[in-house]
Amino acid sequence: MSRVVIDNKGIPPLAGICTYEEACKPGFTVDRSVELLKRFNYISKGLNQMLSAHLARAPEWEVKCAFGYHLWLDAEHSAAIRKRVSEMREPPLGLDQVPDDKLRVWLDEAIRGDDTIELLVGFYRVIRGEIIRALNRYLDEVNRIAEHPTYRLMRGMLQDQEEMLAWGEQALAALVDSPEKRQHAEQWERHLLAFLHAAGGIFRDDTPDPSYTATPRSDGQKYEMDPAPRRDERFIDPYNTSAQIDSYFWDENCSPEERAYSLVYKRLREMDVPEWMGPILYKIEGKPWEYYVDLSRQLWDETRHAMLGEIGLYYGGVPYYKYPIPMGASMILNTELSPTEAHLILWRIEQSLMPKQTGKQKEWEIAKDTGNPISLLIQDYDWADEVLHAQIGRKWLVPDYGSLAATTEIADQAMKAWGQAAGKTAAWSEQTEWWPQLIEELRENAKKLAAASTDA
Repeated sequence: MSRVVIDNKGIPPLAGICTYEEACKPGFTVDRSVELLKRFNYISKGLNQMLSAHLARAPEWEVKCAFGYHLWLDAEHSAAIRKRVSEMREPPLGLDQVPDDKLRVWLDEAIRGDDTIELLVGFYRVIRGEIIRALNRYLDEVNRIAEHPTYRLMRGMLQDQEEMLAWGEQALAALVDSPEKRQHAEQWERHLLAFLHAAGGIFRDDTPDPSYTATPRSDGQKYEMDPAPRRDERFIDPYNTSAQIDSYFWDENCSPEERAYSLVYKRLREMDVPEWMGPILYKIEGKPWEYYVDLSRQLWDETRHAMLGEIGLYYGGVPYYKYPIPMGASMILNTELSPTEAHLILWRIEQSLMPKQTGKQKEWEIAKDTGNPISLLIQDYDWADEVLHAQIGRKWLVPDYGSLAATTEIADQAMKAWGQAAGKTAAWSEQTEWWPQLIEELRENAKKLAAASTDA
């Protein structure tokens, strides 16, 4: 029943956000809203760290791709929450503090998943499932006018979380392909739910279920990540560097398709970059949150470049895993150099790609000249992304070393150490030549496609 009849001339009132009756519910106090936002923020930060810690270790390419994307979304969610809390009379913000030790214990368990099934159950089914439940509750109870900025933020987060959970459930459905694996997944889910219920959920008012009990895997210390990158059984000879991928596209004696696909393969190979950026994000501590947001964006871009390479080979009719994709760079950087050295090396490589005649612009021009539209598309956006990445590295590294010259000098020292250590991976492969076979297959596929188009 309406409290009073309002003449709105037939125009939706309150900017169409809600009805008068909906706008009359009390919603959350500012203090309660800030408390809940801090809990959402803590979990978003935790997910960013969890995915960073496990991206290299996860052997499935598709999982690496999703982790690279989702950890960036988690970083963005945290950044947006932080901005909103800063608007709600809350100095000091305390956003880098643990809001609830029971939440910490829950996340400390989730990061200790032993295999991909446990990681997906923890990061998606349990944690994102709880986030979605809490977001829906928040959106149902919030006063949409009084707290509209938070309402709009949460609505956008909900869409992202639902999409991430949908991917996670589809991935689990593919991997949980036996009764034993199903039982394994269910046991880990119950394990994590025990700690979630003990924390009272995000709203901290859930009643713990006494049937959910578990012995923690965590010893209370920070999780020690396994930095060694892994690839699954589809990927052959991952230390084979016989193909001179970085030089074929420069060679004017090479055919247009060889130049185009050497650029495509160069992008495909970039999966090693997010693999070596994971430890940078996870192990380097004490930076402003903007640092982790920027590097998460860069990690996602590099993941996306590898996916573009995957698409480029699909365009040519070749499965992306059919031929060797070298991973020696991430193996050496992750296991023999420090995360800071790895970041310096990454920045130094990006700086070397900026000159017009030898860098990304020239790669774009070469791709354009080949006539391959997918190669051109890939290089167009790769060029744009790498300009941003060079700026990110300069933004965060140069202040640490005092000047551009000093940063360059220490980065060159790291590059030298990397070069000395990297040679050993060549001995881990018989270095069987494979590039000519790939190019021949691509040519044959192009002929078949052309013939099929003519027949049609």
